[in-house]
Amino acid sequence: MKLLVSENEIKERVKALGKKITEDYKGESPIFIGILNGCYVFMADLLREVNLDVEVDFVKIRSYEGDSSTGTIKFRKDISADIDDRHVIIVEDIIDSGLQLIF
Repeated sequence: MKLLVSENEIKERVKALGKKITEDYKGESPIFIGILNGCYVFMADLLREVNLDVEVDFVKIRSYEGDSSTGTIKFRKDISADIDDRHVIIVEDIIDSGLQLIF
C-alpha cells in the first residue's frame, strides 16, 4: 500500500479547517451533526480545533447490506436537537455514492 496523505498533513488540514470554521461562524453557535459510526474520531479532532460554542448531535444511517449499497437510506437514529434557524455543519467519514447527504 502507498501512503497518500501523511498523518501530519491530515492534522494540519484539520487544524486549518477548524480555524476556518471558527472565522466563518464567529458570533454564531452552529450545530455539528455527525454521521455515525465513522465520523466520531474525525469529528472529535475537528471540534478540538473549533473555538466556538457549538452543539453536537448524531444520526445513524444505513445504506449498505453486506458489501453492497441498497440504493436507499434507512435512518437508525435521528437527531434530537432542534435545527430550525441554525447553521448546521454535517460531518461524515466517507461519501461514496453521495446518497447519504440526500436526506
